[in-house]
Amino acid sequence: MNRDYAEEWLNELKEYWFNKDIESAVSLFTKTTFYQETPFMKPYTTIEQISEEWEHIKNENIQNIEFKVLAIDNNILIAQWILKQNDIDYDGIYEIKFNDNLECIYFKSWEMSN
Repeated sequence: MNRDYAEEWLNELKEYWFNKDIESAVSLFTKTTFYQETPFMKPYTTIEQISEEWEHIKNENIQNIEFKVLAIDNNILIAQWILKQNDIDYDGIYEIKFNDNLECIYFKSWEMSN
């Protein structure tokens, strides 16, 4: 994986998330067998669970989403995320692993405390 691919993947995620295109967002995770939005929750292991998790964005006032690539190690991407929704700022780190076909197989997020 290279930086261009990583940024393209993150930009797709951003576009789908910002536009509340749940079906397209979830399509990025069809091969994902570990999906965890916070270390304090049980990880999702099926596409149905991941899809259900994405449903919550329908009612959110998403004001801004930003991603910054921090590191790439073979097929592992570490990125910072910044989210403003409902007039609250959030930020954190993603660890995203891809298979040899560059499909996301592992997704973990940490939210930083403000």
